[in-house]
Amino acid sequence: FFTDKYADFIDANRKEDPVERLKTLKRLIHDLPEHHYETLKFLSAHLKTVAENSEKNKMEPRNLAIVFGPTLVRTSDDNMTHM
Repeated sequence: FFTDKYADFIDANRKEDPVERLKTLKRLIHDLPEHHYETLKFLSAHLKTVAENSEKNKMEPRNLAIVFGPTLVRTSDDNMTHM
């Protein structure tokens, strides 16, 4: 399912107007199947907790993105160049 929506999320994130970008991303997230939505919600809450403790664990949002980005956001052809 998500690979079908990958391009929609990428296009939404490229919107220059931050208000429009946020509205589009929220709509796409809320359109996810419930099990995907709940997984994303849980993972986001966990990563937020990790980032809130970055003074101790050195995992501020940028580091979390470096570590988790390639694992969580992949193109359907799994090409690292496109990521």
